[in-house]
Amino acid sequence: SNHERESLIHIYGADPQKVAVIPCGVDTQMFSPIGKDIARQKVGVGPNSQTILFVGRITPLKGVDLLLHSMAQLEEDNNVQLLLVGGNARRSRQEHLMYLLALQIGISHRVRFLGPIPQNVLPYYYNAADVCVVPSYYESFGLVALEALACGTPVIAARVGGLQSIVQDGRT
Repeated sequence: SNHERESLIHIYGADPQKVAVIPCGVDTQMFSPIGKDIARQKVGVGPNSQTILFVGRITPLKGVDLLLHSMAQLEEDNNVQLLLVGGNARRSRQEHLMYLLALQIGISHRVRFLGPIPQNVLPYYYNAADVCVVPSYYESFGLVALEALACGTPVIAARVGGLQSIVQDGRT
């Protein structure tokens, strides 16, 4: 990303002539719009649910704690659910901490920890969601945002790293 290019030049003294930015790409045969009703039926999301999606590793850097605290600020009666896709087949220590946080702040009934999902199934989740959130404290490339956008799903992202070159305020 441009952000990483600038870091390499300014922090590590890399020669600007030797650092090129190659934009990230996504397989648009796989990640493309699907009818929301079809996608929701495939992943078990109700037709009237307002669905927020997070896809990624469950590590402190990914900002899941920030997302859970933000979710707790939403009114209870607005039928919003959070789908957390990612992590390990076995719940890691960080995933367990995030589950405990969801319990502690009273939103565990509105959060689904889904674990890892095969890549060929991810487009259904992106298409089933009303919005994909990338709350990372740092994100080098922002591939999750790119995949979501390729599916036609709006993205809310932290203004960090590569996300700044993918997510355009007010447009995507």
